[in-house]
Amino acid sequence: MTREHLSRGRIFRCGLAAVVLMVFLLAAGCSRSAAVEPGKEEVKRSYTKGQLMTIAATERNRYQNIYTSQIWAVEDKAGGGNFEDRLTGQIRQFFMELGTMNLLADENGIELTSQEKDSIKRLSEQYYGLLSKADRDYIGADQEEVYELYCEYYRADKLVTELTQDQNLEISDAEAKVIEVLPISVRNRQTAEEVLAQVQAEGADFSAIAKKYSTGGGVAVQMERNQNQSELEKAAFALEQDEISGIVEENGAFYILKCTNAYDQAATAARKKKLAQEKKNNAFQKIYAPFADSHVVVFDEKMWSEIHFEGGEGSTTTNFFELYHSYFPK
Repeated sequence: MTREHLSRGRIFRCGLAAVVLMVFLLAAGCSRSAAVEPGKEEVKRSYTKGQLMTIAATERNRYQNIYTSQIWAVEDKAGGGNFEDRLTGQIRQFFMELGTMNLLADENGIELTSQEKDSIKRLSEQYYGLLSKADRDYIGADQEEVYELYCEYYRADKLVTELTQDQNLEISDAEAKVIEVLPISVRNRQTAEEVLAQVQAEGADFSAIAKKYSTGGGVAVQMERNQNQSELEKAAFALEQDEISGIVEENGAFYILKCTNAYDQAATAARKKKLAQEKKNNAFQKIYAPFADSHVVVFDEKMWSEIHFEGGEGSTTTNFFELYHSYFPK
């Protein structure tokens, strides 16, 4: 029942937050290693400095927009080093996973159609045309390099879709259902019984009573249907519109709930899309993981030294992924 607040620690979550290729490049990058073990197939690949810097500039500017330039002084106490080290590592993992997924696409004969290439060409032209001189000077990529990078990203996206197209990825409204309740939480049963009597009285203003008595401030909250529901969630989802629950005890607190929205249509639709994405990602992971375990994409270590975050004054580009998803929405 608590709200999540942004903290500096969340800056160091695994993965590039802007990259949403089925959330896969994010999740997969958390644990993959570049080391080649006996029995694994080693495949060499490379990306240009301009391609590396296209992603580096996108992420550098996006993070600076959120956290200001002070982000570079943040230390990663858990992993050691600083934010620059962590971001460099994430970008490195992104390209390792991108390369591995395109290798899997090779083995499955997944290619781009002429129509897809034309769309990617238009996307590349728009992206490149929107870059300022400062952006182009900092990134150092030409339009062809951008086009080739978008092609690999699209091909990885297409790989996920084609390899999971026969999977059952449907999510029902019931599974994704989101409701809104106004909770009153108090610390003992006697107070809860007194408050319950008040809210059940004819003409009672539940909201006003919640603000007066609730330790949670009397603020409405969204609740999502989960497989393993707590007693509080069970009570909430059993309510009809505007219905008031009895007293529900959980973790030493006593709750009285009023259902203020028995079916949040917009929130349910958003969660349905998110759950379907997660289900698709899980289905793909079962196919991808064995392949990634037996195939290691390796790069010349000197390549990674091309990534840098200093300089680039006046560079503001952040829309590499945003533009992609505007051309190819899910």
